Amino acid sequence: MGRGCAGRSGGLDRGPGYSAPLLTEKETRILAQKRRQKKIKKRRYGIFIWGLLLLAAAAVAVFSFYKIGAALTEYRAGEKVYEEMEAYVTPEGISSADGSNEGSGDSVAGSGEDGQDAGPGIQVDFDSLREINPDVIGWLYYPSLDISYPILKGEDNDYYLHHTIEKEKNFSGSIFMETKNSSSFTDSHTIIYGHNMKNGTMFGKLKRIRDLKMTEDDRKFWILTPEKTQLCHIFSAQEVKTGGEAYTLFTGPCQEFVDWAKQLCRSSVVDPEGITFTETDRIITLSTCTSNDKSRFIVQGLCQ
Repeated sequence: MGRGCAGRSGGLDRGPGYSAPLLTEKETRILAQKRRQKKIKKRRYGIFIWGLLLLAAAAVAVFSFYKIGAALTEYRAGEKVYEEMEAYVTPEGISSADGSNEGSGDSVAGSGEDGQDAGPGIQVDFDSLREINPDVIGWLYYPSLDISYPILKGEDNDYYLHHTIEKEKNFSGSIFMETKNSSSFTDSHTIIYGHNMKNGTMFGKLKRIRDLKMTEDDRKFWILTPEKTQLCHIFSAQEVKTGGEAYTLFTGPCQEFVDWAKQLCRSSVVDPEGITFTETDRIITLSTCTSNDKSRFIVQGLCQ
């Protein structure tokens, strides 16, 4: 019987003893030239890629500087607007911007209704402010944190997030009231919003309350309106869940309101100092954003 053989592939035998044929001088030059061209092509490709990367980096840098510059310009524009608004706030007894310290639209803050508090000592020319924007409903004054701004109220909670009192679009926005609240500040719970600006404007200083010694003056902020001046005694400051229980609105007296206020006292980072609540009390919450979209920082005052 015949015996089969394993087939062998064709081509050159490169087993032991094989020797590659020598190249001619011309072939050697051609091969060397091809190698040089390949290296040059590879080098050029590398330079091209690096060029693209540098160009992209330069474009990003220019765009970043542009955005930073635009943001700083916008911040400054917002600051300037509210610096100009200070012309309508003067020390008590001093003539306002129009030369008058009396009038139906001026809120003069002297002694409180019970005659026991000296008040903030300022007066606000609301007539002039409402000529600029009829949405002005009050003025927030918190001297310990150098917070002093007009309070506006829009048709929704979005417009004044990014519009100034002059209705110019600006990232700083305005200090504004929750649209569901009464403009007369008569609800059991009223919420006032403001941006946590990095340059310290608007509610950018609000979180500094945690660093205050909380003297009696540190616990006071005022809400001024054309009709009256309200002193608010701070009893709570804390970080809360966005849209959580702290934002519950109460329009009228009820025991649920009292229980809600007591709960906020228990979670506060400032000592409420044995404060008590009744169903007819009124609370004002100052609310600002944090670095986390899921939380907000609030400061709450009990109206006196």
